[in-house]
Amino acid sequence: MKIIIENTKLNELFGPQFEFIADGFHDGEYNMKFDLDRTMGLVHKECLPLFRLYAWNPWTVSLGANQKEQDINMDLLKQKEFALVRRPTGGRAVLHAHEITYSAVLNIPKGMTVQDAYRDIHMIIISSLRRMGADSLDFEKSQADFLDFYKNKTLSMSCFASSARYEVEYEGRKIVGSAQKTYNNTLLQHGSILIGQGHEQIAEIANLQSAKERSILRNFIIKHSATIEEILGRNVEYTECENAISSVILNN
Repeated sequence: MKIIIENTKLNELFGPQFEFIADGFHDGEYNMKFDLDRTMGLVHKECLPLFRLYAWNPWTVSLGANQKEQDINMDLLKQKEFALVRRPTGGRAVLHAHEITYSAVLNIPKGMTVQDAYRDIHMIIISSLRRMGADSLDFEKSQADFLDFYKNKTLSMSCFASSARYEVEYEGRKIVGSAQKTYNNTLLQHGSILIGQGHEQIAEIANLQSAKERSILRNFIIKHSATIEEILGRNVEYTECENAISSVILNN
C-alpha cells in the first residue's frame, strides 16, 4: 500500500505532503537499501518524505552504523540461519524477529530538534498501540549514560538492553528500539516495535566468551524489554499492528 498523505496533523512534522508505505516482508539488504535510497532522495529533493512499515524475512541482525561486526559470532549466526546487515542509523544490534519495523524520513521542521522528532514519531507509535489496547505506555524520562553503559561489553551488545530519553516503555521496559541518522537537515529514523519474543535470541549469536555470558545477556534483555503480546496477554499478528499504525497515519 502506497498513499500520499496531506492535510493532517502529521504534516506539521513531515511537511505538506508525505508518502505512507505499508511494505510487508523483505530481506535485510532490501529494507536498508530502500530506506537509505529514500533518505538520499529527500536530501536531493527528488522524492517526498516517508513513513514506512515493514518486516524481515529471514530474521535478520542489523548492526548500528558504527558497531563492530566482530560483536556477532558468524558461525552461530549461520547455524541459526539469521541474516546480517548494517543499518545507516546508529545504536546497537537488533535481531529483527517477531516485530513490525518503521522508518521515517523527513526534513526536520524549523524550530524542532532531532530529539523533538524522536518524541513526535514515538507519539504515533504510542497512539497506535493504545488503539490495540496497550494503555500503560509511557516515555523514558531521562537520558542513559551510554558511554558508561557501553563499557560493559556483554550487556551493551543489544539495542533492547537500555533506553534513551523518549523511548517507548511499558512498566519501565523498552518496547520500541529506535535510532537516528541525520544528513544535514534530513532525518532517517528506524524503529523496531516488539510484537513477541525472538529478539532476545541475539544473545545466542553474540560473540561472547561463554554460554554463561550469553545466558546473562539473554536474561538481561528479557528483563529490560516488553512485547505487545505480553502487554495484551494474547497472540498478535503482524497485520494487526500494521492496521493499527495505518489507521493512526491515515486518520490523524
